[in-house]
Amino acid sequence: MLNPISQAPFPGLIAHHPGTDILSGHGNAFHTATIENGEDASSYFEKSGIADLADENGGLCTFWLGDNLALYQNTNIPLVNDDELEPSINMNADLFGSFMGSLHSENPIHHQKRAIVERALGNVRFISGLDMHIQTAANDYLIQIKDKKLPLDNFTLYMVAHIDSGLPGILDFNEKPLTCYLSSKKYGYAARNFFDIASEVISKVNTDSIKDADLVVNMTRDMLEENFASLSTAPISNMVRAQFTQWKRPFSLESIRSLSTSELKEIGTIIIATYDTTSLSLLWALAYLGDNPIAQDLLKVSIDTEDNPVELASLLVLEALRLGGSNPTALWRRVRRPFVIHHQGADITIPANTMLWLDRRRANRDANVFPYPDQFDIRNIKHIMKEENEKTTSILSRSRHEINSFNMVNTNLSPRKCPGRLFSVREQALILVELFRGYSVSIVGTDLTLASHSSMPRPTSPGIIQISPRE
Repeated sequence: MLNPISQAPFPGLIAHHPGTDILSGHGNAFHTATIENGEDASSYFEKSGIADLADENGGLCTFWLGDNLALYQNTNIPLVNDDELEPSINMNADLFGSFMGSLHSENPIHHQKRAIVERALGNVRFISGLDMHIQTAANDYLIQIKDKKLPLDNFTLYMVAHIDSGLPGILDFNEKPLTCYLSSKKYGYAARNFFDIASEVISKVNTDSIKDADLVVNMTRDMLEENFASLSTAPISNMVRAQFTQWKRPFSLESIRSLSTSELKEIGTIIIATYDTTSLSLLWALAYLGDNPIAQDLLKVSIDTEDNPVELASLLVLEALRLGGSNPTALWRRVRRPFVIHHQGADITIPANTMLWLDRRRANRDANVFPYPDQFDIRNIKHIMKEENEKTTSILSRSRHEINSFNMVNTNLSPRKCPGRLFSVREQALILVELFRGYSVSIVGTDLTLASHSSMPRPTSPGIIQISPRE
């Protein structure tokens, strides 16, 4: 057993936080705080002093997590090439099957699988062609729930699932939409909590959470069988059909029934990722708007007076992603092979098997990058624009790292940056415009502090939303 408290791995080069336990460093304390007490990882790093030590030392420090050497970072500057780290889905690969995140980024199959999603959700022209479909579906949902009081998290989840189900060339679940699975006694847990289970590993190092690794398999098979007719006539961009093409299989009921557990998990991950992370991001956007009447008024004025209010709405979405987002507050990846970082004038070799942690909640509040780091204010987004009227699509490009909300650990060239990020931001912005264009919106009872015992970042209280038609 190592003796972490007496071992600073890079003395005089990288600051080291010893922790209080001579045998485990921060291992036992981290486990107690995050798994037993339900704290998020970023809060642990703040309370333990790790975050402050990194602030004082160029955004980096080391610590021991049991026998594991950990390098902690709280800035969004990439330190490493992606292929020098293990895949973003490594310890929780059993949950995702053959999903692209389980492969090294230089693997040709990784590129093929990623292209399936990017051809649809990462294609600006294709996404723009969905605007009318998104607006129509959003209004259909809003008409159904007007004047009702709904928990804000249910509102955003069912809204996004309702829209995404029928978008042509995305999922094309026109026979049994996603909302049916969210409400299902049999599959509701899987449909709602899949990424929370996965995040227990990438944020809290809790491998026991994967005990429900097969929960998505039967649900995915049923989704495909129950929507077989609409999938059979879906546009070529449809992400489910494209999976079968990549596997060189015909799309048939026989093929669906012959899918392996790993393949079903892969398709299930893509389906759930389409609505789950977007709905959580939209929850934060509406929660912050409900708490900020000035920002809400800016959006209303833009809707009433400007030709393209979606641009302002997109800034609001990005600002909510910065503060809340839909990734765990801190994430880690294992170093695959040694690499060199340049830190405060020194070249330092980081050994294989090191845990590379990014405290994305802290990094997204970097006062050196954002003028109002702890406030919901679109001036933070405007401040990182490289030109006055830069498009939000540019801020979301792979080469931009100011905000970590669509990445795991930031890496050079960002080959793993979420392939659906352009679609997600556009969809949220369109929803905000349709909502505030047609309705008076009341959001009460929101508590924007982070909920405990939740691996994904959620408000302690999402609050209640009620909408009524604008007069």
